[in-house]
Amino acid sequence: MLMGSGSVQRGIGLVEVMVALMLMSVAVLGFSAMQLTAVKATDESIVKTRALTVLRGAAEMMRANAQGIEAFKAAINGTSTTVTNASTDSTAITKNSCVSGGAPEACTINQLAVRDALTVKQYATDNQLKVGMASCPTIRTKDTADDGTVNITSSVGQNRQCLIASWGDTDPIFLDNAIATDTTKDKPCADEDAEYYIGVQCFVMEAY
Repeated sequence: MLMGSGSVQRGIGLVEVMVALMLMSVAVLGFSAMQLTAVKATDESIVKTRALTVLRGAAEMMRANAQGIEAFKAAINGTSTTVTNASTDSTAITKNSCVSGGAPEACTINQLAVRDALTVKQYATDNQLKVGMASCPTIRTKDTADDGTVNITSSVGQNRQCLIASWGDTDPIFLDNAIATDTTKDKPCADEDAEYYIGVQCFVMEAY
């Protein structure tokens, strides 16, 4: 009987160890998941800070050269790192143009605007961001009639420009139309009313 009791006692000790190891494993897994969530939140915060920095810098450049906004908009929405067109007087403009040896060179208003836009795009790219610019949506007022019909009235108001910074798989654009089946865009930041879509990674700033 004593030998039997001793065997049972040893078995109970082994089960206790196994239970303790299982509980420890669950705790470690939970802690690891919490750490991953914290790291992801920190990374997201850093990206948002960089995005705001890009947008604020672009907005200040636009305010400093308001006459060149259209050239700025065309360049920042383009894909080329060198712009040569009518707005630049057929002169090749890059992010390093209008400066030589640390001293400014003579450039037109539009050439400076293009240079500024290309500088913003390069800074955004260096920080894993995408940047774009679009006319801010018109002011839309919804009114529901007695019969339940929804009437939408649009008013143009001031011609405002919106800067958009995005990251991940979100594009720095507004959806061109309200149709959900619109396939002309990949993953727009916001709809035609500048309302963010669920799950997007972007910021919109009214700039000018």
